Amino acid sequence: MKLYRVRAVVLNSRQMRDAHRLLTLFSREKGKIKVVAHGAAKPTSRKRGAVQPFCHSELLLRRGRELDSVEQCEGLEIFPGLWEDLDRMSYAGHVVELVDGLTADGEPNQAVFELLLHTLKAMEGTADLELVARGFELRLLSLLGYQPYLDGCVNCGSGAINPVARFSPEAGGLVCPGCFSGTRGVPCGGETVSVMKLLPGWDPFKIDRLRVSQQARGEMKVIMREYLQWHMEGRPRSLQFMEQVQI
Repeated sequence: MKLYRVRAVVLNSRQMRDAHRLLTLFSREKGKIKVVAHGAAKPTSRKRGAVQPFCHSELLLRRGRELDSVEQCEGLEIFPGLWEDLDRMSYAGHVVELVDGLTADGEPNQAVFELLLHTLKAMEGTADLELVARGFELRLLSLLGYQPYLDGCVNCGSGAINPVARFSPEAGGLVCPGCFSGTRGVPCGGETVSVMKLLPGWDPFKIDRLRVSQQARGEMKVIMREYLQWHMEGRPRSLQFMEQVQI
């Protein structure tokens, strides 16, 4: 069939020639796909509102030789609150960049789609964007098979990791004091381990109920930055931006 429908979140939208836009979508039915929206950059285009980053849209696509194209589209959820605040926009940009960078083209994953959509909805209203982002990172990594090992030492299996432990991005988890030698790692205290275990299953709409110390937040921030950089083979641009503006 030349025409098919998808529900998708717009991960990226780039300007092309002649007012066209190149979209990267994460769809419920097809996974990550790239399509072209002809004329969508024109002020009068009916497609314009539904092809902006973060939008949850229903699209009618036409198959093409190289790229499929958008025939029709309707914005189901536009998330205006994400554009009205720099912090919310930055964190939303971070989660869509992670989905783009960690998933392969054309591999459907409904759990990832639902996680992304649920997180964007939560980010419009929650006050604790930082914890929502940490929970999203950990849950996404788990769904994609990169869940960090937090139940003991990833090298020797020892459970004696507290009060002194490190997280090794290369090893994929905690490293006990006896295995520190020659291993690069990030300090990881007992509270940090407990929160990292809890967050993936915590509803982001209820995240404000959690009380997490600044020390644990700082350790998680560094741990996830290094772990994501390891798997994405480079630091996400969104994290670089947030560091520059001190978010």
